Amino acid sequence: MVFFAWCACAAVGAMFFYGAITHAQLEKDETPPRITSLKMGEIKENSAVITWKTNEQSDSLVNYGLDKNYGISRDPVLDKTTHEIVISGLDPSTIYHFRAISSDPTGNQAISSGYTFTTKGLKNIKGIEKVASAEQRAVTEKSYALLEKVTDQEALALIAEKLGDIAKDIASPPVIIGTPQISVGVDWAEISWVTDKKANSMVSLASQAEYDPGKDDPYAFTEGEETDLTVAHVVRIPNLKQATTYHFRVSSRGNIGEAGKSLDAVFTTKSILPEITGLSVKKVEDVSATMSWNTNVPTSALVEYTNIATREVRSEGVPTFLTSHIVQLKNLSFGARYSAVVKAENEAGEKIQSAPLFFTTIKDESPPIIFHVTNESTLYPGAETKIQTIISWDTDELALCQFSYRQGLASSGNDTEAQGKEIDFTTHHVQVVVEFAPSMVYKFWVECKDRSGNAARSEDFVLFTPEKEKSIIDIILENFEGTFGWVKQIGK
Repeated sequence: MVFFAWCACAAVGAMFFYGAITHAQLEKDETPPRITSLKMGEIKENSAVITWKTNEQSDSLVNYGLDKNYGISRDPVLDKTTHEIVISGLDPSTIYHFRAISSDPTGNQAISSGYTFTTKGLKNIKGIEKVASAEQRAVTEKSYALLEKVTDQEALALIAEKLGDIAKDIASPPVIIGTPQISVGVDWAEISWVTDKKANSMVSLASQAEYDPGKDDPYAFTEGEETDLTVAHVVRIPNLKQATTYHFRVSSRGNIGEAGKSLDAVFTTKSILPEITGLSVKKVEDVSATMSWNTNVPTSALVEYTNIATREVRSEGVPTFLTSHIVQLKNLSFGARYSAVVKAENEAGEKIQSAPLFFTTIKDESPPIIFHVTNESTLYPGAETKIQTIISWDTDELALCQFSYRQGLASSGNDTEAQGKEIDFTTHHVQVVVEFAPSMVYKFWVECKDRSGNAARSEDFVLFTPEKEKSIIDIILENFEGTFGWVKQIGK
């Protein structure tokens, strides 16, 4: 069915034919357009393009702004299903919120969800890529864009003054708050400190021997994080020497300006703690006992022993720093039970002690223990070259010993020579031998007996006597033979 509408305008006394209207057009349209394919087009420093589609002809409107309180950019013509709005006058490096809106001819309105986009930054800022934070890069680019719009001299002067104050504060060296804290180990140290603003973390070090306060830089090496900026600093220094004193200074520098530095300070790494191994009561006699053990580092040796019955406490020790230890406990009571504790102290003064060992003195049926066997030969030049060799050794109890030797390395033979047997019981033994020839190899050993007749023989040892020095004439003759040796071949 077709209807006709007429418009009467009484003011002008005229009547106009408006047109024909179909039945379909009289039905009210209450369905808004459907917005699809919403996209961002080209985004520049100061503008952006937004496109979308609708399923019916409608107008184009975009709400946008720095937050969700949107502004408006509109194309009011209701003649398109593909829409494009260009938003201009934007700031660079700025996040904008937006939504698309379309209304059809009957006023039904469709509104999209909210979205964001970020305008591009200015391309002509030299070094902008060095700004690590994306947020700070955006602020920098936006500030540049705003500054380019300022032309008033007074305004520029105010801005310059403010920038100067900010730069002065930023460029000032970081302040190191308090005293750096130190934790140390055997071969490492960890140093921590706090600054009033973000800065890097560096530690300069030198051992006591390397430290030179007369130099501009008295330190030997530096450890730390040069690029990571923080206010809470921790630097771990590996590969240090044990029991060594180091000078150090911490420093922190921001992105610009000078570094803040602490005063010189020192720390000392720990030494390796002694460890006692192989502890045993080597021999027990009627009035003495011998203990032996090893340590992982040179230490002094001390044995503290207690008579269980009388509670009398005594000690015996050796102050020399060694790794192999033998200590004899003397003047014990026969048939008494004792407990003994070994105490070791390294060169740094760090101490450790063993668990107690127990023993009971008995009749001496154990042979002497021979140890610390050494030899040293000296050549005395002259018309007759003489060699003096001093052999020394220790026994763990009083003993009489005899020194024997044989030229060469043969295991047996009739050419064995023996020095005279000692006549006094002792624990430290020395023999002086003047019968050795130069440039020869000798094998020697020691045999000992204690007061109870218990005998012991050491292992075989080898010594090399020094070479006889050549006289000037010997050297000349050797050189002559080397040069004119061919003469001997004449006539052969």
